[in-house]
Amino acid sequence: MNITDKFSRKLRDLRISVTDKCNFRCNYCMPSEIFDNNYKFLSKSEILSFEEIIKLSNIFAELGTKKIRLTGGEPLLRNNLHLLINKLSKINGITDVSLTTNGILLSENNALQLKKSGLNRITVSLDSLNDQRFKNISGTKYSPTDVLNGINNAKNAGFYNIKVNMVVKKNVNDFDIIPMLKKFKNSGCIVRFIEFMDVGNVNYWDHKDVVCQENILKIISKEFDFVPIEKNYSSEVAKRWSYEGGEFGIISSISSPFCGDCSRLRLTAEGKLYTCLFSDSSHDIKKIIRSSYSDNSLKDFIKNIWNNRDDRYSEKRFDVDKIKSIRKAEMSYIGG
Repeated sequence: MNITDKFSRKLRDLRISVTDKCNFRCNYCMPSEIFDNNYKFLSKSEILSFEEIIKLSNIFAELGTKKIRLTGGEPLLRNNLHLLINKLSKINGITDVSLTTNGILLSENNALQLKKSGLNRITVSLDSLNDQRFKNISGTKYSPTDVLNGINNAKNAGFYNIKVNMVVKKNVNDFDIIPMLKKFKNSGCIVRFIEFMDVGNVNYWDHKDVVCQENILKIISKEFDFVPIEKNYSSEVAKRWSYEGGEFGIISSISSPFCGDCSRLRLTAEGKLYTCLFSDSSHDIKKIIRSSYSDNSLKDFIKNIWNNRDDRYSEKRFDVDKIKSIRKAEMSYIGG
């Protein structure tokens, strides 16, 4: 079954946040002054169980979903995540199960366990190769070496084309664009530069801090020749280029929105469905799944949500004044 929204966009991708907790305090996501020792995270009873996630994922697959990405918070903080991955990878119709992580918990054993469980792909966040800048951005005691060790463990476990995501902020880490490409040249890893986005309400987003796609390409052109590559699939969010020794991508939600091809639905750890990363409203599916509703009722609930979807936030953010007053869900809560 293929369902479409009001702009004929198909539901193909499901992003599942398995926890709202994280061992980083990145200032563009979970700034430490907000997410401090007094911050109240979700309790175990509030978050979806593996059984509930699997049940929902089966229904999403019946509605045309092909890809599932596990996010957080930091998803590897969820105990026995490999057991969930193993079940998800066996769902009929799901062709790809992936994971986004900061890499700190990608030990040799964890990486091997994830690979054996059926995980197809890994994306690792790394915002600087400079030790001090990395600590300033991530708000942790860890170093870039810790993340690089995790990437190497994933490669040794058999993961290929690992994506390395770097959120770029002007005068913060834009100096690291070239070093990042040099570091991962001929490594088999794909670096993806992400424009600093206005997700949530606590990351002090300002348009002047954005390094847009055009400027990222100008910086790269000073050191490398590159040519564009076609998308792997129509709803892929990153624009792609090849350079000598590798490939890089840019996710340009600010300067070049891709709402028209968006095929994603987001499920939070506590069972709220969001039809847009920048949405200020959600749909409580946990309440339904923990009631006496049938699977068909759950399916109808999801179909109705997607059929009525008309989100185009990135295309409208600078055109509609009221957009500025929307109180959006935080990045760590919605799963990125």
